Amino acid sequence: MIDRDKSQLKRMRVEVEFIIDVTTDASKEKFLNDDLLQHGVCMSLLTIGECANHLSAEFTEKHPEIPWIQVIAVRNIAAHGYWQLNMEQIWEAIASDIPELYEFLQNV
Repeated sequence: MIDRDKSQLKRMRVEVEFIIDVTTDASKEKFLNDDLLQHGVCMSLLTIGECANHLSAEFTEKHPEIPWIQVIAVRNIAAHGYWQLNMEQIWEAIASDIPELYEFLQNV
């Protein structure tokens, strides 16, 4: 693994841990009604997508179990069309996709 990939994965892990930390005790209702929490999570998702976009093609091809294109797509929406984000879908991603990404990042 090249150094650039290592640094991007490390940053992704920091952001995933942030999302887990700030949402562990939050209910869906709290998340949907807390603009500050939403903004924090979305900023972390943006950063995760940005990091994913800078991973080498060799790395992403070696790990197709992560939907890299979708991770990057969330970043693009967060960066260029924030108002288009559906917070219900973001909550579902927090519940299902973030734990899977965290497990991957711990094991890679």
